[in-house]
Parts: sequence; C-alpha cells; structure tokens
Amino acid sequence: MLVRRLPVLLLLAVAASTLGAQVVTGRVVDLATGEPVGEGFVVLLDDAGKEVGRVLSTADGQFTLQAPRPGQYRLRSERIGYLAVTSAPLTLESADTLIHTISIAWVGVGLAPIEVTARTSCRTRPDDDPGTATVWEEVRKALAGAAWTASEGTYRYLAVRYEEDWDTNRRKSTRMVAETTLGYAHAPFASRPAAELVEHGYVVSEEDSISYFAPDAVVLQDDTFLATHCFAIVRRSLGADRQIGLAFEPVPERRLPDVKGVLWIDEQTAELRVLTFTYTGRPRREGAGRTGGLIEFVKLPSGAWVVHRWKISMPLMDVRLGFGRGGARRQEMVLRGFRDVGGRILEVMSADGAMVYRR
Repeated sequence: MLVRRLPVLLLLAVAASTLGAQVVTGRVVDLATGEPVGEGFVVLLDDAGKEVGRVLSTADGQFTLQAPRPGQYRLRSERIGYLAVTSAPLTLESADTLIHTISIAWVGVGLAPIEVTARTSCRTRPDDDPGTATVWEEVRKALAGAAWTASEGTYRYLAVRYEEDWDTNRRKSTRMVAETTLGYAHAPFASRPAAELVEHGYVVSEEDSISYFAPDAVVLQDDTFLATHCFAIVRRSLGADRQIGLAFEPVPERRLPDVKGVLWIDEQTAELRVLTFTYTGRPRREGAGRTGGLIEFVKLPSGAWVVHRWKISMPLMDVRLGFGRGGARRQEMVLRGFRDVGGRILEVMSADGAMVYRR
C-alpha cells in the first residue's frame, strides 16, 4: 500500500467542493499485477471503526473520499466475493489531501466448504461463528451497498407498484391496482427505524387497522436487529443454481410480533439474491405462516446495489358479530383473504439519462 502527499500542481485539480476539507484519493489495484480494479466500494472508517464515508470506485479503480474532520482514518475496500482489505491508519490534518493506493489480492471467498449449522443454540451475532461470519460478511457488503445507493438518490427508476387482493386460499385474485412511476427514488418502501421495530414489533395494531413492516437494508445491519435474532447457515438448490443462506429468527424470549427468514446468496459469486421472510407471533386466524414477503437484490454494472423486486403479504380481516356463553354478543376477527403490496424495477437510468439497467 502506498501513501504520499499530493504535489501542489495536483492540488489545483481537486474539485472546489473539497477545497479546505480533508480528502483522501487514490486507486484500487490488483496486488499481483498492479492493474486497476473497479466496480467496488471504498469505505472511510474513523478511529472507532465507524463508517463515515463510502464511494464507488470508477472503472479504472479511482476513488475520492472526504473526511468530516481532521483525525485518524482507515480505508476499507469491499468487493463481493473477495476478502475485504483495511488499510493502516491514515492521519488527515486540516485541509489535507492524501493519495493512497489500495492493493487487493483476488482470492475468491470460499462458500462451498461452509457446513449447515445446527439451530439447537442461539447465536445473536452472525460473526460469532466462522461459517456464519463468512456468509454475513458477503451479505453485509450488499446490504451496505443497497443502503448507500438508496441514500444517494442519484438514479432514476422506472418502476411498477401494485396492490393485489386474494381469497383465503390464495387461488383467486379479487382486486388488482397497479401504477407505473418514473423518477428519483430513495427506497422502494419505508421501514420503521430498527429501535422502533424492537420496541413495538413488526406488526402494529392501530385503532382501525394493522400495519405490517418489513426489514430494509438499514434495519438488517443494525445492532438491535442482530441482538434480537439467532443466526444459522442453510442451503438450497434451484435447478443448477446453488445458494447458501443466512437464516435468522427471533431470540426465544422475544414475545412481540417479529420476522424470521433467510438471506440467500449465490454459492459461486457470493452475490446477495433475495431475502425471504414470514411474520412470527401472530394468531392462526390471521393466516400465520402465509404472511411475509420477499426482497430481491441486483448488482448494477457500476457495482452499486438496488432492490429489484419486493412484496409484502398481509391478511385481510373482517369483524364478525357472534354470541358467546350465556348469549352475550361479542366481536371476532375473521380472515377474508390476503393483500400483496409490492413492486418491481423495470429500468434504472443515471442522472444524465444513460440506461444503467433494464430487466
């Protein structure tokens, strides 16, 4: 790894927005060949290891990050399927600019030897076990990338969003409403903050309705989510596609409505494919086991990650009057069907209108 000060002439080329700030710029290269490596994230970490900046390197491996204040920082290169590399500490003084070369070894992350883990014990941190730690690291890279892409709001999306109602057997569609939208979007759906989901649960009963919430990329990385769920390794085959999954479920003492599911990644590429989940802690009359959802992820050619398709399934309930013991009138909730709320990204365009992704 190479660190050096920018010469005076090169400083003149720094964008005006970074003048007077603390900047680290450089390139990601292959350790063996010295050739630039693009299409990946470079993360700026403070002295406590907290992420304070993230950027996608360009096709020729170049990156520029701005530190929030003078101090000591590290750079971390994150590319799906390869071991992450973290630099030695870098000291950025006021209005300082450094050049740093990150050299990475192209050693693919091996997922095939990872064994399925038993669920007899609850591990509330996926990095407590070598197998779950390896899978979690690849999942976390994609989730962090998806959260960053959504927060930047630099892409325009052509998307279709829909609501569809089904009968109690989920065989007949009784209502369908769809809308196609074009514009900048920050996230396909809004999840409540992780702390609120821990406090109130993922299914919240209100005065005249019940709200169902799904965990998004930010929630899934949050310490409160990791501390309230157990993790294990599972596998499946979809034809020739072999996938390894990080399964999660609420800790045994959890009593509020919650979610359990699996984050599935491709065994060969280590790319995150889909999150599937169901709701827990709900009564059978609400169709327990048949409510939940899925969130599909896709990596763009630039290396950015977006949510490509999503769906949340929830019950539709009616209030029915009945009679209890002694002829007393009472109200009871009766399942009358299910509602799916979801959407799909059809096209992704950059700010200048260039087509980035088309399904």
